[in-house]
Amino acid sequence: MLALALQGFILSGILWYSSRKIKSNRWISLLIFCISVETILPLVQSISLSHSFAAIYYLLFPVNLALGPLIYFYTRSLIFGDTGLPRRKYLYFLPMLIDLKHQIIFLLYTSGILAIPFVQQLYFSPQIQSLLFGYSNRFVFLSMLSLISYMAVSYRLIIRTDVDKEASVFKFADIQWLKKLLICLFALLVLWIVAILIKNVFSTNWEYYLLFIPAISFTHWLGFKAYLRQAQLAPAEIEIYNKPAVTTVFFSPQEISDYSARLHQLMDNDTLYLDPLLKLEYLAEKLQLPVKHVSHLLNQHIGKNFNDFVNSYRVDEAKQRLADPTLAHFTIAAIAFDCGFNSLPTFQRCFKQFTGLTPSQYQNSLKLGIAAGKA
Repeated sequence: MLALALQGFILSGILWYSSRKIKSNRWISLLIFCISVETILPLVQSISLSHSFAAIYYLLFPVNLALGPLIYFYTRSLIFGDTGLPRRKYLYFLPMLIDLKHQIIFLLYTSGILAIPFVQQLYFSPQIQSLLFGYSNRFVFLSMLSLISYMAVSYRLIIRTDVDKEASVFKFADIQWLKKLLICLFALLVLWIVAILIKNVFSTNWEYYLLFIPAISFTHWLGFKAYLRQAQLAPAEIEIYNKPAVTTVFFSPQEISDYSARLHQLMDNDTLYLDPLLKLEYLAEKLQLPVKHVSHLLNQHIGKNFNDFVNSYRVDEAKQRLADPTLAHFTIAAIAFDCGFNSLPTFQRCFKQFTGLTPSQYQNSLKLGIAAGKA
């Protein structure tokens, strides 16, 4: 098993190096690396290497909370390309910090922090000692929940996107292959649960063989498959392959309602439209959706393109300011720029488009209305 795990590291490195052609394979490489690490950790403990080489515990730490995000990022990278990935990808891996128990212990002892009375009292309390040195299924269940959640989101993403089969036969085949990959991961998850039950009920080491031999075999299959599929592509096919594959985006009625409400909330509450540099990419980041999805939502379900959607809010804001007597000393141009427009001609064109009047005509109509009211 140790030899197989070491081969997994080598395979991960080869796939990472070759992923210069197909960048989405980087996530497969990292997934293989993490499963290899998870295989080595219990082996190190079971063969008592940690007693002879204590530093191993500080160099290796559980990475099972990284498995879910890696699967999700591979799915998004495969379907949408690198532009479909979140900007702050590292935030998805922050939950891994809760598994750094041995690293925390090492830091406390080597940094001298443990000499502080308050820290020392806290460190040697029964609850903290149990948390740092004991075994708890809570962390395992958290890892399982993370993996299940990311797998479900990834699978849903696959079935809710329509891929152009003619654009790239290889890309379409890989997306179909991704479904099989998720099924294999689900089978490993079931084995993981069975292994925990065996460990808790029978207190044997057989769970290592039950879980990690299939797991490391899975990584070899995964790595070789990804590498061989990549090797089949000619340079021209690779260029086509790396283009985003989604041609149509599907939203459920509930998703349309939820995302539309969030879009309007961003405009009403956060007044994003006042920013003259506002881009579609920023809205997509706020909604945690690919840019193509937000564009589809605006065009197909809200009935406006991005510019019209934002400018309609800017015009409404301008109407309120033009009608405010306390702002009468401001010029129309000043109000236009304050409302997020970059130029006066653009403001006048959009104002006429949404109201049927020019800004001056609108101001005059307000004055006439006030005069008529006084009369």
